[in-house]
Amino acid sequence: MAKKIENNKWVRGKKDIQIATKLIALIGGVIVLSSVIIAAVSLTVFDRKQVSATEEQLIHSAEGAKSIMDDWLVTLSGYGAITSIRGDVIGSMVDNDTDILSDIVDRYSDLLEHDMVAFVDNNGKIIAGNGEQGFSPKADLSSSYAVQTSLTGVASHSFESIGNCAYAAVFAYPLKEYEDSDETLGAVIFAYDLTTDSFTKLIQNSYSAECTIFSGDLRVKSTLPGVEGTTLANTEIVNMVLENGETYRGENKIKGKNYFSVYAPLTNDDGHITGMLFIAKSLEEIEAIRVTTIKIVIPIAIAIAAILMFLSYLFVRWLMWRISNVSRQLEEMATGEADLTKRVTLRVIDEVGMLVINFNKFCDKLQQIIGETKRSKDELSVSGESMSASTQDTASAITQIIANIDSISHQINTQTSSVQQTAGAVDEISSNIESLNRMIENQSSGVSQASAAVEEMIGNISSVNNSVEKMASSFKELEENANTGFKMQNDVNERIQQIETQSEMLQDANTAISSIAEQTNLLAMNAAIEAAHAGEAGKGFAVVADEIRKLSETSSAQSKTIGEQLTKIKSQIGEVVSASNESSRSFGVVSQKIQETDQLVMQIRAAMDEQNQGSQQITDALKTMNDSTQEVRAASIEMANGNKMILEEVQHLQSATLEMKGSMDEMSQGARKINETGSALADISGQVQDAIGKIGSQIDLFKV
Repeated sequence: MAKKIENNKWVRGKKDIQIATKLIALIGGVIVLSSVIIAAVSLTVFDRKQVSATEEQLIHSAEGAKSIMDDWLVTLSGYGAITSIRGDVIGSMVDNDTDILSDIVDRYSDLLEHDMVAFVDNNGKIIAGNGEQGFSPKADLSSSYAVQTSLTGVASHSFESIGNCAYAAVFAYPLKEYEDSDETLGAVIFAYDLTTDSFTKLIQNSYSAECTIFSGDLRVKSTLPGVEGTTLANTEIVNMVLENGETYRGENKIKGKNYFSVYAPLTNDDGHITGMLFIAKSLEEIEAIRVTTIKIVIPIAIAIAAILMFLSYLFVRWLMWRISNVSRQLEEMATGEADLTKRVTLRVIDEVGMLVINFNKFCDKLQQIIGETKRSKDELSVSGESMSASTQDTASAITQIIANIDSISHQINTQTSSVQQTAGAVDEISSNIESLNRMIENQSSGVSQASAAVEEMIGNISSVNNSVEKMASSFKELEENANTGFKMQNDVNERIQQIETQSEMLQDANTAISSIAEQTNLLAMNAAIEAAHAGEAGKGFAVVADEIRKLSETSSAQSKTIGEQLTKIKSQIGEVVSASNESSRSFGVVSQKIQETDQLVMQIRAAMDEQNQGSQQITDALKTMNDSTQEVRAASIEMANGNKMILEEVQHLQSATLEMKGSMDEMSQGARKINETGSALADISGQVQDAIGKIGSQIDLFKV
């Protein structure tokens, strides 16, 4: 053990370590470990953030470089568009005036920002150009993609080798005599030379990154020393960028140095990839930043850890000094004169302060308890003397209790036999009530079924009655409609008779017309005869007579046709008259049958009303019987419940009687034991008085 007790005192062992030392060691270890973890995490996060920031910067740099190239191409396209609409240029191309075109080339070279400019004819040969860039007259540019496309009438841009330039950004614009002409006079070519320092230095100064221009996989210009004229050996990058047209991002090694790089494809306007744009940053710069950061972070972490450890030492020392004050007070209370009036001084309210407060409260409570104990000691002495006198009185009272217990036990035996007889009678009553309840249940079920059957019959009667009422109303409507139809049929008969009379009049009129047509025919024949007798003078009258004859024949034919139709109409009218008379007789028979059916329906309705009233009386009687049955059933249930309660109470009484009997036996035995222990209690009373004296002598040692 680290500690042992000798003569009621704690003795420190050899292996003991003070709490202050443990706390200081623990806090120091936590501070050192936290500092190491924080420094490691900070450096790791910084490293990752730096790499991520570098990658993001390179991506933006590559996008910026591509934007610069796009701006250059836009600028070149603007130069080409403006040149294509100049009248002096078009006129010179038509007249093949190379002097004017050469002057324009010279002015463009002085005023515009570009590296190369030239005019070519429709065969791709240079008419005029700045010779220092290989655009000398008569040079052939027909192999250039941009030139070939522009000579077809479409403006085009490309990244390619042109003239004496190994790789350039080229824009060619067609020249036409008329804007809507299909034939071209030639083209104007503007280009930026990508093999000079202008583009790569611009990217290096703008984005603080290395830049290289590739023609295919050949490095034609670079800010990296000693790489121009070499090819890219990494086939993965070549396939990814030049074959698939994707942008490569990642680490690679160039001339023994590690770079984080971006390779972006350079494409013509037809999508053909001719080169690459390389933007990179050396990873040695990131490593240098990491080393510098370590040199700054580690000393700061060590200084902060030392300061925190010193402050922790001061805090632990102050805390242990306050705890030792409480320990000294407890030691004084344990080794002194048991003075409970002393208290620990409170300096700061914190966890230790709360310990001091609770310790002082404990001393207050202990002082109060000891004071109360001293007062109770005196009272116990008096109570011990009273207890000795009362013991003797208790012994005599117990003897009387034993006699009374024996008398009560005899009475309980008599009560037990009476309770058993009562329980048998209550069981018999309960069986009779259950039998009565079953009969009431059967009766209630029969009444309910009868009531349901009668209610169903009343419902059917009501349904039949409603149907009969609907039939009665329907028959009334039918009778009214039949009477209306009969009247309308009579009107139709009268009108048909009038039509028959009028058709006879039409027949007479047609006969008259036929007669007139025959007479007119005879007159026409006579007129023709007279016209023949008159000779030449009667030819005009003969024509009139012939037309009158034709009219007579036509009238006769129409009269015959009308007669045939009138005959048919008359026969059809006769058929209609006979059908109408038959319909009138049918309407009469229907009206008579409807009246007879209506009388039968009224008789059925009266019988159903009487049957409905009788069913209602039966229902009322069944309801009354059902209510009476329910009342009897409820009363029977109440009787059964009451009988159960009585039976339960009797059983409880029987159980209580048995328990009382057992209790009385136990009380009798207990009283005898109490009587036996009465003498022993007197001896104990003397012993209690001796113990009270000893306790009093110990309590008197405390000062309260």
